[in-house]
Amino acid sequence: MPPTDVRFDPQDVRFETMRASGPGGQHVNRTESAVRVTHVPTGLQAGASEERSQHRNKRLALARISRRLEDLNDQRRSEEERSRWRAHQALERGNPVRVFREE
Repeated sequence: MPPTDVRFDPQDVRFETMRASGPGGQHVNRTESAVRVTHVPTGLQAGASEERSQHRNKRLALARISRRLEDLNDQRRSEEERSRWRAHQALERGNPVRVFREE
């Protein structure tokens, strides 16, 4: 059974905007340029607040959530591979039965 990969679909993403923290003075206090992205099916979150533009932060957050989904898929694939390997190692070979033919 192949592992089920989580696909990135933009409709499965919820955006939240908030005010960024840190230096920036009045600009930071007035604009909601920080972005948090939540992938609803998995609950994974990523955020970005480095840029002054909300659009750039949104792009950064989408790239981060996409990378986290790829990491999640890689982790699931490696766990599936490990479980297959453990099943292979746990095989019982059985006792060979000798069959004698009378001729």
